[in-house]
Amino acid sequence: MNVPEFDTYGDVKKFLRTGGDAWYYNMVEEYMDMIAGDVILDEEFDVEELNGWIENELNSVQEGYEDYVDSQRY
Repeated sequence: MNVPEFDTYGDVKKFLRTGGDAWYYNMVEEYMDMIAGDVILDEEFDVEELNGWIENELNSVQEGYEDYVDSQRY
């Protein structure tokens, strides 16, 4: 899986504007909705926080999948 790693707020805006990867689009969109109103200027946007949040979401999905697969074995 090719996980997006954003460098700037402009990268995030471009990703959302062009549709980006369908798997990650919803994650990025949800994050942006969660911080709505908190970001006023581009330079105030914490891109590292977004990258970490995506990684955390992916780990959560992976753990849920592994739990499901383990539960189906017995």
